[in-house]
Amino acid sequence: MGETRREMKQSESLQASLPEDIALKIASFLPVGDLCALGSCSRFWREFCGSDVLWESLTRQRWPSLNFSTESSSVDHGDSSSLEGWRDFYVKRHTEMAERAMSVVQHVEQCLFSDSLEIRDYLKAIELLNSMRLGFKDVEMFLFRAEVNVLLNLVGLHYCMHWLEVPVSSCYFWAPRKDAQNCQMGILLSITVVEQTVMFQHCCTRGV
Repeated sequence: MGETRREMKQSESLQASLPEDIALKIASFLPVGDLCALGSCSRFWREFCGSDVLWESLTRQRWPSLNFSTESSSVDHGDSSSLEGWRDFYVKRHTEMAERAMSVVQHVEQCLFSDSLEIRDYLKAIELLNSMRLGFKDVEMFLFRAEVNVLLNLVGLHYCMHWLEVPVSSCYFWAPRKDAQNCQMGILLSITVVEQTVMFQHCCTRGV
């Protein structure tokens, strides 16, 4: 027991002697989940991993389209009795994006009929994602999951391609299916069908 305490004190002493810029550099390479895990290791890392510098960077990376000149003014750095700082802003924004994504999931599930989805409902789901300003990381986190309906995967894929202009090659990793080749063929076929439908609707709107 005494030896364990000595080891803990030595570890804390080593962490405290770590230069701040090096510790910051280490932490800056970590994704959110790993950063939170590191923060639970000790008092030193808990305080350090709550740094505004780290969470502002993570916020900007995840939501690059946000107007941060406006958003940063809403981040409270002074009143410790309320939500403050970039970490709390990140958590609040993450919760909002999760709720918005869930509303799209519910829309698709309500419109499903025999595991199929009418094109107007499919396009409506994509429009919902755009109106809710979901970023690529949001779609990746909430829609690019193997356990959700493949149509939700495709809704997210088309939104990322056409609205966020994310290369389709960046989205292949999200769908670990048993038959990867047929999965990719299905994705490409779906893309072609949706693109042709959108082009047709656009021509009808213009009276061509």
